[in-house]
Amino acid sequence: MAKGKAAIEQALVVTRRSTQGKRRVERLRQEGLVPGVVYGRNLEPMPIAVNDRELTKLLRSKTGEHALVTLRLDGERSWEKPALVQAVQHDPVNGRVIHIDFHAILLTERLRVKVPVVLKGEAVGVKQDGGLLEHFLREIEVECLPAEMPEHVEFDVSLLKIGETVHVRDLAAPHNTKITSDPEGVIVSVHMPKVEKVEEEAAPVTEPEVIREKKEEGEAATAEEGKAEKKTEKPEAKEAKKDAK
Repeated sequence: MAKGKAAIEQALVVTRRSTQGKRRVERLRQEGLVPGVVYGRNLEPMPIAVNDRELTKLLRSKTGEHALVTLRLDGERSWEKPALVQAVQHDPVNGRVIHIDFHAILLTERLRVKVPVVLKGEAVGVKQDGGLLEHFLREIEVECLPAEMPEHVEFDVSLLKIGETVHVRDLAAPHNTKITSDPEGVIVSVHMPKVEKVEEEAAPVTEPEVIREKKEEGEAATAEEGKAEKKTEKPEAKEAKKDAK
């Protein structure tokens, strides 16, 4: 059985960013700020900067990089936009966030977003029969109003036996939410672990007995022929040998 939990909207203060160029952006990062952009319908893309600590706190929350957030522009009380974290760029060396994109949205319009799939329980096929559980799709796409966006979708795998598979079509959509991912997509399956075959040691190569027997037979035949020649030696040949001596 699947169920969803609504995401909690959080607030984040941002400032307008006028600095351009690589050096100036690096200076912002040294000051503890992360550069970013806010864009959306009827909104010109606006360069912003956000406090590194506050942003890290947001991204480490339960919603993580799927967060629904209210952006408030520092120094402008009338500027407030609900937005989704659209893209996060990390430093490949230390993993720190070096850039972020926010997508400003309207709370009255339905949107399509990806939410995590969380598995609960321990499959009976794993616990009792020694099977292996594989989790394939870890996110699914849903359509909903921003305020009703699920934090995640849960599925209880406790009753899964060996050989059973759960598809997207088997999930129950959270309240006021429509699942738009491919219904045939595989969420999770339980199967027996693969057993690796041990290669048998190759038998030592031995000389075929047939060849040996033929060789022995050939040697015996040669010896017999020699004996036969000695036995059948003519008397004239014997006399010739005596004269020669």
